Amino acid sequence: MTTAPAPISPPGLVHDVRVLAERDFRRSFGRGALVGTVVQPLLFFGIFYAAFSRMLHAKGIDYGRFVTPTLVVQALMFVAIASAMSLATDRGSGLFNRLRTMPIAGSSLGTARLLVVAAEALTSTVVVSLVAHLAGFRFRAGAAAAVGFLLVAVAFTVALAAVTATLGLSLRNQEALAAALYLPYLPLLVVSTGFVPAALFPHWLQPVVRDSPVSAVIDALRALSGGDPSAGRIVPAVLWCAGLTLFFGWTTARAFRKVTQ
Repeated sequence: MTTAPAPISPPGLVHDVRVLAERDFRRSFGRGALVGTVVQPLLFFGIFYAAFSRMLHAKGIDYGRFVTPTLVVQALMFVAIASAMSLATDRGSGLFNRLRTMPIAGSSLGTARLLVVAAEALTSTVVVSLVAHLAGFRFRAGAAAAVGFLLVAVAFTVALAAVTATLGLSLRNQEALAAALYLPYLPLLVVSTGFVPAALFPHWLQPVVRDSPVSAVIDALRALSGGDPSAGRIVPAVLWCAGLTLFFGWTTARAFRKVTQ
């Protein structure tokens, strides 16, 4: 007499992350969502190229080397903002409460979301870098530095996504959430070394500009693409990314627990 084989159970966390990530990938890389990941960075690149290329060239500054890392960071900010808005939409739809009643790993939702954010960041960075190639942008320090460029960009996006996720899970009002996400974006970008060196800011503002996480990441990307990947220019960005990810990963976990209680 033979016995029927026991049913095979799903392989835990890996299975849960794959299922949830596939859902988020379809949403984030759908035809409409690609506007934010691909079209928007290209639009801003064209605007800034038209506005700044001649002026910077007249001052002896390579537009591709100087401005492209700034536009990469700008695109990554929008990726993190869109991620938070998606989280808020999921919370409002009751998805979190439904997932709570299902036998899935507790960390699978956050892990899946971070995988998708990393993929979006990589896509935006590659798109901007390829288009900037037409404006003279080059990786002058070799393949290893180019990989480092991509890794710093992805790490910064994951850190920003942790920050925005806390807001997306904590603020229930959509208008308040949009304001909290979009209002800091422009000051953070402008009060940085993204468009002008720190030395050209007012003296009292220079320490803020130099110590900004946005400045640290932009300077690291410039170093990695421009041929000067020294530790002094890269380590501050790595420390900022690690610190933001750890702290706001904790605050996001707390906010998620409150939402699903």
